[in-house]
Amino acid sequence: GNSNLTREVYWLLRGMEVQSCWLPEQRRRTLGFACRRRFDSLCEGSANDLIAMLSVAAITNFSKTSERENHEKELSSALQAAEDILEGVLQDEAMVPVLKGHLEANLLQYTVDVALADAKGDTVRVAADIVHCLEERCLSEGDHGGVVSTLADPKLYPEFLCIAFALLVKEDSSQHGRPMEFASCAFTVHGIHILMARLTQVLSCEGILCSSPGPLGASPSNQPSLSKKEYFSAMRLAFSKGLMRAFVSHGPSTAMKTGSKKRGGEVSMDEELELLLSPCI
Repeated sequence: GNSNLTREVYWLLRGMEVQSCWLPEQRRRTLGFACRRRFDSLCEGSANDLIAMLSVAAITNFSKTSERENHEKELSSALQAAEDILEGVLQDEAMVPVLKGHLEANLLQYTVDVALADAKGDTVRVAADIVHCLEERCLSEGDHGGVVSTLADPKLYPEFLCIAFALLVKEDSSQHGRPMEFASCAFTVHGIHILMARLTQVLSCEGILCSSPGPLGASPSNQPSLSKKEYFSAMRLAFSKGLMRAFVSHGPSTAMKTGSKKRGGEVSMDEELELLLSPCI
């Protein structure tokens, strides 16, 4: 590639290759894997910028044409930067196998996929990619010690959920008045389950769950605003309606049929629904 980002990625990967393959272990610790930290930061920062832009585009009704055009330019620029970084990664045959389980690079890949699928109007692909970023999985032993986590950092959960929310609201509106037996949903039952699980976490962090009133000693000014509560309430309703449509169009998920814990640490559908339908939310 010709972009500065693609060239930067090339040299960062060269540094990572040298540090991991050629330097003595003591020297690796001394150098602190500076190239790896910069590469991680580059991928994560680009993914964060892109998903934030997509979230704003999904939930904002721009009152002026100029505002919409400016945002489209910023979104296009963020997407181009992300694609340049990925190009640098995918062109590097020596490092592609090494980066197969790389958290930040995979997050960037799926975020770009969300943007491209959204541009094509492929809502099923958008839904699948969002779920992939939000579902828990066991990370590689070498890089992350085998911990259970999501591709997306928890601080990005609201952005991914906003995109899913907008998609489901639009989907619900388009099917208004149609018999329920003909309903369809871009998300599977398992996908809605993942959205609801992450929404539960976000609500807890925002202090909206009764069982989690926010930071200890928080002043009234730090409590969630009424508009925020209403927004998340509308989101939860949209997810619930989506779950009904998903049952009709996809049938129960494997997790719902078995009631077993999913590999990677996800709680079962039964457990999640019990939590979500409790009166504390």
